[in-house]
Amino acid sequence: MNTTPQDQSATGTGTNPNAGDYKIPQVVKDKFPALVNLILETESMSKEERNYWFQILPIMTNEQVDRLKNILNEEKTQLAQLDTEYQDELSKLNEKHLKEWDEFERKQDRDELAQAEAAHEAEESKAEEDILGELDNL
Repeated sequence: MNTTPQDQSATGTGTNPNAGDYKIPQVVKDKFPALVNLILETESMSKEERNYWFQILPIMTNEQVDRLKNILNEEKTQLAQLDTEYQDELSKLNEKHLKEWDEFERKQDRDELAQAEAAHEAEESKAEEDILGELDNL
């Protein structure tokens, strides 16, 4: 198998905090650093499955390695796409709820203002009656 620039630039160790949890043969780290990262980052494998792939990689054919890499890359791409769609939906929901909250607060402010105006009118009406009462007594 030919290594790609991506394979050559990745280290396979130290880039993922979980790398120390696995027994990754040095030959795998050296020959397949990008694949090591893909295996470590995938959400679809258990710890046991990751260890299995790390141990079997040295005896896999180039076609098998390429197929595994393609599967993991495709999974990563699809999950990123789902995350983007989820974030878009979440943003829309947040925007909708923010509008509803703003409407609720405006309604509450209007209600409070209406109550204050009603109380003020009642006070004015009472003060008016008191003044008229005093004038009638004169």
